[in-house]
Amino acid sequence: MSAAEPISIVLPARNEAVNLVKLLPELRQKFPLAEIIVVDDGSTDDTVQICTANGVRVVSHRYSKGNGASIKTGARQASHELLVFMDGDGQHRPDDVQHLLDEYARGFDMVVGARSAATQASVGRLVANTLYNRLASWITNHPILDLTSGFRVVNRRKFL
Repeated sequence: MSAAEPISIVLPARNEAVNLVKLLPELRQKFPLAEIIVVDDGSTDDTVQICTANGVRVVSHRYSKGNGASIKTGARQASHELLVFMDGDGQHRPDDVQHLLDEYARGFDMVVGARSAATQASVGRLVANTLYNRLASWITNHPILDLTSGFRVVNRRKFL
């Protein structure tokens, strides 16, 4: 898949202005034709203004509904059949989107990116996520590298 494929990139964000300042221009440069939707989950910082300044579509929740609700809102609002979900905090690199798209093109229904230990939010989360990943891998008898990753590519129709 190329950067010219019609995709919708959905970023749930709550008070992520500091991170979106860098992330949004990088995404726009790498995927100039993509629909980029930031779901503002009740932010009190400049998240909406940063999105507007970068020509990104914003869908706002009046109050925080959480990450799951933001993902659902973004999927419902997306125009394209191929959805890319990324966290708005900058832990996922725009360069890696193409890797997920390439894997998706091999015929998968969904592709999930896995964070490295260095990109975890904290040591506590690293420990907890490692435990969850091992438990999920044992239950499914399949290696699960990042159970809670928000970095995904999926077909919109199937996701909804």
